[in-house]
Amino acid sequence: PVDKFLPLLVCGVCLLRRAERGPDDLPIHDVVRQVCGYPVILGLGGKIQHLLGVHLAQMQFLLQPFQICARRRRSAVVFNVAQIDRRQVQLCRQRARYCAALEQFELYFGPGRQVQVYSAPGRAELGGNHTDHQHGYGLAAAVTLDLVAVAARNTDGYVRVKSRGFNKLDVIDLTVAGPQEGEGTHSASLIRGIAEGFRAVGKKVGGFDAYTASDVLRGSGLSSSAAFEMGMAVIWNGEYDCGLAPTELAKICQYAENTYFGKPSGLLDQLTSAVGGIIFADFADPASPQIEKIHTDGLLPPGMSLCVTDTRGSHSELTSEFAAIRKEMEQVAGTLGKKVLGQVTESEFWAALPELRSKCGDRAVLRAIHYFEENTRTLAQRDALQAGRFAAFAALVLESGRASFALCQNVYCSTDVRHQGLSVALALSQCILQGSGAWRMQGGGFAGTIQ
Repeated sequence: PVDKFLPLLVCGVCLLRRAERGPDDLPIHDVVRQVCGYPVILGLGGKIQHLLGVHLAQMQFLLQPFQICARRRRSAVVFNVAQIDRRQVQLCRQRARYCAALEQFELYFGPGRQVQVYSAPGRAELGGNHTDHQHGYGLAAAVTLDLVAVAARNTDGYVRVKSRGFNKLDVIDLTVAGPQEGEGTHSASLIRGIAEGFRAVGKKVGGFDAYTASDVLRGSGLSSSAAFEMGMAVIWNGEYDCGLAPTELAKICQYAENTYFGKPSGLLDQLTSAVGGIIFADFADPASPQIEKIHTDGLLPPGMSLCVTDTRGSHSELTSEFAAIRKEMEQVAGTLGKKVLGQVTESEFWAALPELRSKCGDRAVLRAIHYFEENTRTLAQRDALQAGRFAAFAALVLESGRASFALCQNVYCSTDVRHQGLSVALALSQCILQGSGAWRMQGGGFAGTIQ
């Protein structure tokens, strides 16, 4: 349909393929794709060209809501992407996503259902790398990449979830409790664990059918798992009027990831997805974390943006590497008679250094040093942001990145030194941004994204 053409064109929803020539031998400088039967060209210089297919008057009608100036040139309508109001583009893009998700829900679960639409964002970690699970500080921001879920209650006691990009339909019988053989490390285990988490706090949950579509890059370090978990949690919270606060939902999701999925994550990812915005969290009491939302005008200076670079290396199969960091930190704490490093004073740690090296090994000791330094640094990052001292904040970001290399040692896997996508991306960032920005690894590490 013509009315679906422009959203696809402007938002780049379509997949793109290489081509060499266009109609009438007009050179195509970049890429071409047939969208709704029309040839569309994304050219150089920020221009999109639509060639030979829509009458100019019709095209102007389509473009009018977006205030795009169209003009005729060589049988083509040309408009400049820079002229498009970004908010309208986002609205257009999201509308297309939601409509597509609704259509897919009907395809899998039938028409005529009363549905609700839910959203849960991914997150970018700004500070506090591997500190939350040791009862330290965390600093993170929800991002504009999110999971959208279309859901409807059912009455048969089953949860059925179809996720875009995955062939399998997850079907969970809610009468069967506890972790199930064969579900570990699969989304079904998270759904079952979240259901159990609701029951554990005295909430009654029932079945639902849902279709999900996530823009959070899987295995990238933007916490696609937290977005999925939170998507499932808000469905139950909304469909069955559970009335749980965001912090309570986050703890349920962490429980599911730790106990049912088998990944020993902290609470920062789920908490950021649940609360939204930029948050600073103190996990000294993980059962009741202290959360501070940071709302500061001019948080980023003019011309400065937070960018996330996908290195195309997934960390979805690296749970054992993440688990080793937490295990080694807690081994150090255990040697000192405590459960986590947040219960150990830094002076106690340094006084016991020879014993710790002997009993725990040097890597565990270095990772403990990382915890103490990173925890102090995260508090300083919060203070710098609130005071509007962005240069100081950026310097702390660089320090955090260097600590990941030298101390936490979670930039690449020691068992696969030939593949170091994060290291290469960080080196390129240093070359390009030296003196004009900051860069670091984020999230669990070993693969995925940098910022």
